Amino acid sequence: MRFPTFEMERMQSTWEHRVRYDLSESGVEPLTLGETLELVGRDIGDLRLGYADGRGRDATRAQVARIHRGATADQILVTTGTSEANFLVVTTLVERGDEVVVVLPSYMQVHGLARGIGASVREVWLEEERGWTLDHDRLSAAITARTKLICLCTPNNPTGQILSASDLDAVARLAERVGAWVLCDEVYRGTEHDGVESASMWGRCERVVVTGGLSKAYGLPGLRIGWIVAPPERIEAAWAQKDYTTIATATISEALAEAALGCRDALLARTRRLLVERWPALEKWAVAHDGKLRWARPRAGAISFFGYAYGVDSWPFVERLIQERGTMVVPGSQLLVERHLRIGFGGPPAKLRAGLAEIDAAIASLS
Repeated sequence: MRFPTFEMERMQSTWEHRVRYDLSESGVEPLTLGETLELVGRDIGDLRLGYADGRGRDATRAQVARIHRGATADQILVTTGTSEANFLVVTTLVERGDEVVVVLPSYMQVHGLARGIGASVREVWLEEERGWTLDHDRLSAAITARTKLICLCTPNNPTGQILSASDLDAVARLAERVGAWVLCDEVYRGTEHDGVESASMWGRCERVVVTGGLSKAYGLPGLRIGWIVAPPERIEAAWAQKDYTTIATATISEALAEAALGCRDALLARTRRLLVERWPALEKWAVAHDGKLRWARPRAGAISFFGYAYGVDSWPFVERLIQERGTMVVPGSQLLVERHLRIGFGGPPAKLRAGLAEIDAAIASLS
């Protein structure tokens, strides 16, 4: 396998701790360790730092199962972040020559994994002119008898839009028609701005795998805890592969994850409060650029995806923004959508306002 460069992750890992204003982040302001311990009410001073269970603690898997209707603990594998979850799913399902359908725009991990394995990747684009919605006919046309896997992300990164229950039912019918698997990355589920949890792909067809984790909706990215929800045979395959990757998650992280999942409602309430409080600042900034920016108001998550009419491609603009203004956003080119920017608004308000001011200064310099 030869994976293509993951351009967005490489940019972020290079610069996120070096720029003054990181507006490339897609989650909310993380909790501190002290806040986490206070919220979960957990004293971990006597926790022995041995190896964790490779599958995940029984109690943790049971908690994840409870948030996926009808799932049981033997259908859960705890992973080191949602990224490992997606990696294990794709690399145990897809082989060279298989056909993989990826709904875009999206986080580019599964797209890159499929290409690296040597699969044929068929792209189906959400329709920007209709608020980044899914065209069922377009998806149907892309799925063939050779399709092995259909990949979704809902709530969606980078657009902040949500696939409806009827959208997911349509995907399930199309997958069943050809015997394909469905991988649905649901790491942003729980970040809905209206407080109504969005539909899950889980349980809508027999061959479905859902991934998620504590990074986006829970405000705990530093714990690096994710999960796979899948039929037992896919869990066994992923676990066998995990023996070659991380073996097990960090013991401290999973102990805190178990406690955090027990406080799920409180953590999601905090996330939604921050999203509702902080979106207006970005919306006000965008409105001030009316005629030059276009966007669909995000329904979930701490990100908004802007198309723009300025006369510069996205990476040259962002590169200058990083180097000259100490500010980072995600260029659309890294998501295969040129002349777009993904801007995060979940961080501290003062940093958001300052970062937007630097973007304004960079735009002004274009003339």
